[in-house]
Amino acid sequence: MKLFIQSTMIFFGTLLAAALVALGQPAAAEVQMTQAATPPAEMVVSLLGLGN
Repeated sequence: MKLFIQSTMIFFGTLLAAALVALGQPAAAEVQMTQAATPPAEMVVSLLGLGN
């Protein structure tokens, strides 16, 4: 019974933590992901070998 209560507490604690992460500042996270996904122009030019 003690193991069941401990497992339930861990499960709901993890669920609560995931809900807080999902609900906290979703717009800022989306902007950061978009900026991280867009490579700088200098990197694209160097990868394509157009700079030389």
